[in-house]
Amino acid sequence: MNGSASRAIVGVVASAMAFGCGDEARDPLELIDGRQILRVAYEREVDVLNAFTSQMLVDIHFSMVEGLVTTDENNTYIPVLAKEIPSEENGLIEDAPAGTVRMTWPLQEGVRWHDGEAFTSEDVCFTWRFVSSENSQTYNRDWYLRILDCEMPNDTTVVFTWESEYAYYAGLFEAVLPEHILGGMTTEEIVNYTPYNRGAELVGTGPFRFAEWKSGEYIRVVRNEDYWRGPDKPAIDEIVWSFLPDQNTRLNAMRAGQYHYARLEPTQVSEVQGLDGYSANLISSNTFMHLDLSLNTDRSRIMFSDQDVRRALFMAIDRDAIANQLMQGTVHVANTPINPTSPYHNPNVSATRYDPTEAARLLTVAGWIEGSDAIRAKNGQRFSFTLLNRAGTADRIGIAQVIQAQLKSIGVEVTFETLESAAWTQKWRSFDWEGVVSAWFLPADPSFTGLYECDGPNNMTGFCDEALDEIMLASDRALEYVDRKTLLDAAQVALASTDRMLPIYYNVIPELVSDRITGYRGSGTNFGSFWNLWDWSVR
Repeated sequence: MNGSASRAIVGVVASAMAFGCGDEARDPLELIDGRQILRVAYEREVDVLNAFTSQMLVDIHFSMVEGLVTTDENNTYIPVLAKEIPSEENGLIEDAPAGTVRMTWPLQEGVRWHDGEAFTSEDVCFTWRFVSSENSQTYNRDWYLRILDCEMPNDTTVVFTWESEYAYYAGLFEAVLPEHILGGMTTEEIVNYTPYNRGAELVGTGPFRFAEWKSGEYIRVVRNEDYWRGPDKPAIDEIVWSFLPDQNTRLNAMRAGQYHYARLEPTQVSEVQGLDGYSANLISSNTFMHLDLSLNTDRSRIMFSDQDVRRALFMAIDRDAIANQLMQGTVHVANTPINPTSPYHNPNVSATRYDPTEAARLLTVAGWIEGSDAIRAKNGQRFSFTLLNRAGTADRIGIAQVIQAQLKSIGVEVTFETLESAAWTQKWRSFDWEGVVSAWFLPADPSFTGLYECDGPNNMTGFCDEALDEIMLASDRALEYVDRKTLLDAAQVALASTDRMLPIYYNVIPELVSDRITGYRGSGTNFGSFWNLWDWSVR
């Protein structure tokens, strides 16, 4: 285990922090003139506020923008802008001609956008048209492509026609876009529309309205006085999301009592156990961390096209050391993308074992021979590749440092390119990268197609396996648990056998929460613990 890699994660960085909202002389968490102001120490600045084009499914979006459903702390779908979730039991899902399926969504009545315009079924259909459009840059666009048509019988009813049954249907439409703001624009214009992306024209139906974005410092949202849940919701008057990407700055700020809430690194939880006025919670997440390799560049194809070479690289990475030393035993090694808390997890899948000796042998057999500088080469090309890192993600950067050290021991050189969120997203989507440590959320009804299907919108690696595609697509269509479980079990086995990515660990979310907050119900889903902000209050 490389000690410097561990220190990168758990070492204490001395830093001075100025509290930026003008309350240095008083307790920053006290009520101000009776106003409830929730102060959040947020781990990184968002890229854009369009919930569909952002590569960060973050709480800030969902404080303002609502979808048809959300997921609660039990990973259960609950209706939001939808009045009811369709099912065969309630008669809102029915067979249609030519094997298609009609799905009726009744919508909440009397809902208004922040600017006073009525929320209607047209907004939902408009959102579908945008998301399913080419170049929408939506991370799960392929799911929406299974919808063939969107009808609006009236202002409060939407009817989707699906090409067939799909198990994850309830997890779509995590947000809805305002047709009256964005209608008439092309897909590209919406993606790049700064007034919406930066907040000036961002309207939602959520409990809070956009107020201010001070780049590099904070985003501020204020109470929606006309929220559809009633005049007493939300109780909080204002939320200040302060961007504190340095993990130790966040930790020190919480110790100083400057914020109500912060996500920490798992390794920091032990340092705040028993902190007066706060509760430390370690929440199991639907996220898994993994290493992706790419076949999209000339260099990466030479290095990674050979499965034996990919297996060698993975065999040289000690995932147990990452979990137990780097992450100090707060996480569990992952063998598949599906967390063991899910009923669809396959416990019989084994990822590549740690065996650096065998890894070195495989590379030698494949023609990668160590040179005088101890770095392997083949046909004049050094075995050297770059890992793309996103700034402010201490866990991923720490993992990358461990990978760098461990691969060097078998003659492979790893360098880093670290970019801020927006630049990272652009680079990742351009396919112009060689390796990346990343994390994916899987929904309550997991689907692999968006990530690993040959043409999946988030398959940025260039890997393609048509046999695996068939299994994944069949699992998407299976509504019965037994059938779906069987297919997802097979998909997990098939994915592991390709050595196209290395699962590292199942993520946890360490949250430090002030005792002054009521209504908090910690969640490890993609909506996070802020999913029910309308019920929060600050004492």
